[in-house]
Amino acid sequence: MTRFLQWNIRGLQANREELDMLLSLLHPSVICLQETFLRESKNITFKGFSSYQKPAQEINGVLHGGSAILVNSSIPHRQLDLQTCLQAVAVRISCQKAITVCSIYLPPTSKWTKNDLEDLINQLPPPIVLLGDFNAHSTEWGCSKNDSKGKMISDLMLQRNLSLLNDGSATYLHPGSGSQSAIDLSICDPSLYLDLSWKVHEDLCGSDHFPIIIYSDRAMPSVTNSTWKLSKADWDTFSDKAASDLNADCIINAADPVANFTDALCTIANITIPKSKSKPVKRNTIWFNDECKEVIKSRKKAQRKLNIQPTAANIEKYRIIRAKARRTIKTRKRESWHRYVSSINNRQFQY
Repeated sequence: MTRFLQWNIRGLQANREELDMLLSLLHPSVICLQETFLRESKNITFKGFSSYQKPAQEINGVLHGGSAILVNSSIPHRQLDLQTCLQAVAVRISCQKAITVCSIYLPPTSKWTKNDLEDLINQLPPPIVLLGDFNAHSTEWGCSKNDSKGKMISDLMLQRNLSLLNDGSATYLHPGSGSQSAIDLSICDPSLYLDLSWKVHEDLCGSDHFPIIIYSDRAMPSVTNSTWKLSKADWDTFSDKAASDLNADCIINAADPVANFTDALCTIANITIPKSKSKPVKRNTIWFNDECKEVIKSRKKAQRKLNIQPTAANIEKYRIIRAKARRTIKTRKRESWHRYVSSINNRQFQY
């Protein structure tokens, strides 16, 4: 199953542990993040993923925005070189088919135009999946009001024949008023629309935007990181088959000699050389103990109460519980790491 995770994380450093838990729970193939708040010099490193980012903008010493994509390292992909003023980053991946995935963040105060978005889309080879926080309101995708940005995006989707995956669910909880809106949009090519399902995660996970899960039930092609076990190869059979199957005349006379030679050689190798088993990369969340579970449970309870009654008292209580949960999770992870390092040192100096 191909699974995309879309999330305005409101600071990758602040909510990295929450993202680790989502990766362990959901096993996404591609993650599109917005508002990472990362400088260009700050690299994103997640085990088992390749990362690409558009750095945040620094204004008066404060970082604003930022966009990133993480791609499972087992998926063939390449980054696209975008020429745009927008905070966007894109990759071309191969899953069921070749797809272009773009993560974008449009700040609420930025003055972008429809031409800016059109120029970006023109650089994305179809079919595309455009995921991000557009900060645009429209009743068409679940907001309570319409604004000029929402109209521009709606018109653009109509003109470019693009489909919206949103089902009207709220994707954003205003931290000051407790009001909800749907400003995180998931846009795709019509050829992908019926293959993809869209849903909002139940927990904010420390951000003020809900993570969004987009998934396809179609099986991905088998892409593994297995390696050849050369020490266990049957080299006698390999040599015999190479001598008989790698016939120079047949290969040279083929329409594509290089491809023909490569296919024949790989076929021989698959028969005579065993491979290691491919194992999925497991996220290390050993630090996630009962105390972490309890603070997350309390945060979810406070969030549900805020959704029902967005009063000033409930907003303040939710902020306090969210801060406590974040502090507890970071502390437990740091303590777990310290214990692990200490155990290595103890073993190292025992004689």
